[in-house]
Amino acid sequence: MSWSLFKKKSENELGTEIVGKEVVNQSVDNSSVEYAVEELFANPYVCNENFLQLFHSVPEVFFPIDYIASRIAGATFNLKKVKDDSIVWDNEKINKMFNKPNCLFSWKESVYSHFVYKLCLGDSFIRAVVPDVFQNSKSLWKMCSSYWVLPSDKMEIVPIRYNVPLFGVCEINEIVDYYNLNFGWGPNLHFNPHQIFHDREGIAALNSGRNFLRGTSRLKSQMKPISNLIAVYEARNVIYVKRGGLGWLVSAKKDDTGTIAMTPEEKKELLLEHNKTYGIGKGQFPFGVSNIPLEFLRTNLSIQELLPFEETLIDAISIAGAFGIPSELVPRKDRSTFDNQKTVEKNVYSSILIPWATDFCKGLTELLGLENDGLYIDCDFSHVDCLQEGKKEAEDVHTSISKRCREEFLSGIITLNDWRAQIGESKVEIPLYSKLIFEMSPDEIEKVKTMLNLTTKSVDGKLQKPSVQDEGK
Repeated sequence: MSWSLFKKKSENELGTEIVGKEVVNQSVDNSSVEYAVEELFANPYVCNENFLQLFHSVPEVFFPIDYIASRIAGATFNLKKVKDDSIVWDNEKINKMFNKPNCLFSWKESVYSHFVYKLCLGDSFIRAVVPDVFQNSKSLWKMCSSYWVLPSDKMEIVPIRYNVPLFGVCEINEIVDYYNLNFGWGPNLHFNPHQIFHDREGIAALNSGRNFLRGTSRLKSQMKPISNLIAVYEARNVIYVKRGGLGWLVSAKKDDTGTIAMTPEEKKELLLEHNKTYGIGKGQFPFGVSNIPLEFLRTNLSIQELLPFEETLIDAISIAGAFGIPSELVPRKDRSTFDNQKTVEKNVYSSILIPWATDFCKGLTELLGLENDGLYIDCDFSHVDCLQEGKKEAEDVHTSISKRCREEFLSGIITLNDWRAQIGESKVEIPLYSKLIFEMSPDEIEKVKTMLNLTTKSVDGKLQKPSVQDEGK
């Protein structure tokens, strides 16, 4: 990507050749040359759509994408049972995925890459690698040994060539022939649609070509702010390295008629003396001495006059806003923070990060076919500092749930395992824990009384059998 402020026109367009800073006429009149110069200086810079390059090179683009991707990647991912939401700790296949999904990258790196691709380009692709004989299996997780986040900028979705049944009753493999990866290291790789989790942003493109079924990057709506940012950075760089004209040295000599201009000999002598004696080289001085009265007329603008930091902040807030990041979280030059910073960050987690992470887990669960085995992938952010403010409220809720479950257990409504499930604990594979209290033997009731620190009176009161009249009611 070129950050040049000026675009070079082709000879066919202007009939001119631009070499360095000169415009050389090639069989065109002066008006055409003037038009070329005017085009160069008047046309605004427009950034291209290489959004990955912008992510790597423009801080204001990097911030919101990294903010979201790094925090979602930092979540705790678990495998749970659909029946009671209890955590499954001993699933070797999924535990391996959460640790090292492939030979190169960790799970955290893979999740981070997934969301960077999705937020930059509008699409991310995850491949579950399984042998060809099992590629249409409904439980891929049992056959899969590696998971890869594919480079989205190298992916192409290739549709079925004839009679694509769009808007009809069909499966994905009746619309998509294969996913094509053109990575450049060898022949293109073709992947079965059943092996791919395609996470898309925005509205899918239904036109034919490379963009078929591709999403839309949020950065497309920010082309103008990004272009402004690049122009600001270029302008600041020009001033810092002192490129271009800074001003004019003019004669300050005067007589009764007004200012007296320097003669050509005086100009030549002044320049020679300046270049010879002024500078930081050997034998040169950091100041100049002239026998001609001079004045300096500045023609450029200073950084303070351009107000680049105000423009940068406005553009940064606009770009962050496209991803749902409030202005209070956008970094500022004075590193100032707001009193409600933690509240704002908590809101970002609840409205942006947690829903996106949950959707990611649902997509991965569907790809792997975990629900066919009564399982699903979930994420947990309870370790995040800004969410700890609600920990006391959560503990009060937990206590309230436990109290209600205790009453329901003693009333014979739920089992001990039902109680554990409602407070987020896993199932215990002991028969006692799956029995209602009325189904327990006297010895088992004694064990329960010991566990729950119950008195004989409290248990016996709950265990009174209903009368015939009560049963009839």
